[in-house]
Amino acid sequence: MAVTLVDRKRFLTVLGACCACGAVQGARRALAGETPPPAATAVPATRPGDLTVERAAKRMEFADGWVRRLFVVLDQELDEPTRRRVLEANGKACYVAYAGPPTRQAGPDAVERFRAWVAAEGATRGYSADGATISFQYESSAETGEAAPERLCLCPMAESQANGRVSPTFCHCSVGYVREMHERLLGRPVKVELVDSVLRGGTRCRFTLTIA
Repeated sequence: MAVTLVDRKRFLTVLGACCACGAVQGARRALAGETPPPAATAVPATRPGDLTVERAAKRMEFADGWVRRLFVVLDQELDEPTRRRVLEANGKACYVAYAGPPTRQAGPDAVERFRAWVAAEGATRGYSADGATISFQYESSAETGEAAPERLCLCPMAESQANGRVSPTFCHCSVGYVREMHERLLGRPVKVELVDSVLRGGTRCRFTLTIA
């Protein structure tokens, strides 16, 4: 049987283009005079406007960096009282977007009923009471209603941010959110103070509530 000789340069070119087990297959094709298969086409980058999971991931990656940069600028350009006021107002707006406009008014006994619920069942939802002060911590996601793991920020805009990667100023948004949530429930002004948060190194986001 006749054997087709292969030019040494071509052999080495084909062989060098392969790696590991692919080198054996490349050599076999070269000795047999076969044409090497075309190289795999690289997956193109996502494009603006693509309605794909890959594009959504790319946009979220950009948003993560944008959020970090925004808060660096806010910390540099605004004094602390202004930062608090702006972020708390945004937190209120966020709760309104989530819950919609109020559909009912709190009854005159709302505070008493709330305190009784906290004492009896509140621990299952992150509440506890110490005299007039009520403590609250996020233990479940408003998005799913399910229990959430510790050390996870439950805001979708920050859930991928680790402690120290974004300014603690971000957490004042939650103060406004928690205040609006409880003022609707109780029909009374509620003072909310941030005690700890995941983005500040805590295991949970914790608040104290003082009902007027």
